[in-house]
Amino acid sequence: MTTSGEEDKLVQNARTMEFQQLDLNSNVTFPSTKYDFPEELNVKITKKPIVVCDPSAIGVCTLGMVCLMICMSSFGATSTSVILQAPWIIVLSGFLMLIAGIVDAFRRNIFGAVVFVMYATFWLAIGGAQFATHFGSEDDVEGGAQHSGAAVFGYIIFNFSCILVSLSLNKILFYIMVAIEFVLIFLTLELLEGTASWPTGLFLLITSLLSFYYCFANVINHLAGGELIWLGKPIFLWSSLVHKK
Repeated sequence: MTTSGEEDKLVQNARTMEFQQLDLNSNVTFPSTKYDFPEELNVKITKKPIVVCDPSAIGVCTLGMVCLMICMSSFGATSTSVILQAPWIIVLSGFLMLIAGIVDAFRRNIFGAVVFVMYATFWLAIGGAQFATHFGSEDDVEGGAQHSGAAVFGYIIFNFSCILVSLSLNKILFYIMVAIEFVLIFLTLELLEGTASWPTGLFLLITSLLSFYYCFANVINHLAGGELIWLGKPIFLWSSLVHKK
């Protein structure tokens, strides 16, 4: 047992001593000299990492839902009113993809963060343009289609880089990126040249089905702790080029 005066002296020594190591990802360690601290002073300072789930299933699932909705409109199965599509586009593939991208950024998943945030802004812009053209004049409608076509062409270039990166992930994700590339190509032609909408709708349907499959497989594989549902191995590992150097 220690007296009150001895405890005060020990506390003062603990405050003034220098730590041998201060690493926020591990326990703080004291110098090798042993001190007879009271039990209540032997407190370990630790930092527990924040664990969040993989948001890719959410982001890809919202892509599948919006692609399915738009493709049904392209085939004439549902209403072609853009003002009715806009809320779904903005909420599902806009806000939810943005949340998925932010979560992936916290998880330090650079590919997921870039892809989800970029396509979240894409769908938010598409939804906003649909609102603007609905309430605008005929000139606004024509000008809006041209601006949207130019922006979609830029996404063709961006998505091509995503295709190259997805070679190192899995085959299903690679197929989704390829299908999106064809969607963007035919959508650009539709907006700028006024071509038929059915090719865009066809590849939207393919993108939707692949996205739903990826979402289902991703969730089941996480629950199973392994690849129970086939996603495919990486086609090419870019890291192999680094190791060769």
